[in-house]
Amino acid sequence: MEKIRFGIVGTNFITDWVIAGAREDERFELAAVYSRTQERADEFAAKYQIPHTFTSLEEMAKSPLIDAVYIASPNFLHASQSILCMKHGKHVLCEKPLASNAREAREMVEASKQYGVTLMEAMKPTLTPNFLALREALPKVGTVRRYFSAYCQYSSR
Repeated sequence: MEKIRFGIVGTNFITDWVIAGAREDERFELAAVYSRTQERADEFAAKYQIPHTFTSLEEMAKSPLIDAVYIASPNFLHASQSILCMKHGKHVLCEKPLASNAREAREMVEASKQYGVTLMEAMKPTLTPNFLALREALPKVGTVRRYFSAYCQYSSR
């Protein structure tokens, strides 16, 4: 079975959760971590037995050691970091929100097409029971003409 070698961008608590879940899939391989400081990169690498560390995102994006990146940096960096990684042929799983605005999202989608890589937003709602029930009910509903949704939550902090 072919493994997907991931690099991690962002060393916060959300990354801990994603790593725990991703390790449930035997195709996932945690190969590298990027942090702005070597100290934090080394600390995170030791915590998860990550073999490679980077303090330059461009160097990690260029590296043949990874196939894909998980981006969990501050939201305002999502678009620029995703596009940089896609430019170097890396698939991107980007934490929500995908981008700060529609223009950035369009640029990210365009980069994905231009460089022939996958871009995904790390959203789980489409895998929850209520969405699965909705999918099953859609044939009974007919043509959907309008959809409105609101998702609100207090901060997890």
